[in-house]
Amino acid sequence: MSVLIWLVCVVVVLFPAWRILGRAGFSPVLSLLLFVPLLGWFGILALLAFGNWPALRARSRADVAATFE
Repeated sequence: MSVLIWLVCVVVVLFPAWRILGRAGFSPVLSLLLFVPLLGWFGILALLAFGNWPALRARSRADVAATFE
């Protein structure tokens, strides 16, 4: 039973992280860093918070401004 709970937790955490990183323009494989205790979470959060998102570089300023309106 504990393996089933572990798999559900992996899907609940890993799938959204995979999608978020992919849409931000990063490699979705980086979501596997979440398996590294404590440092993985801080690394992913720091990357998303302070990194330059490759997906935004491809868009024009007007498109980015429209996103926040």
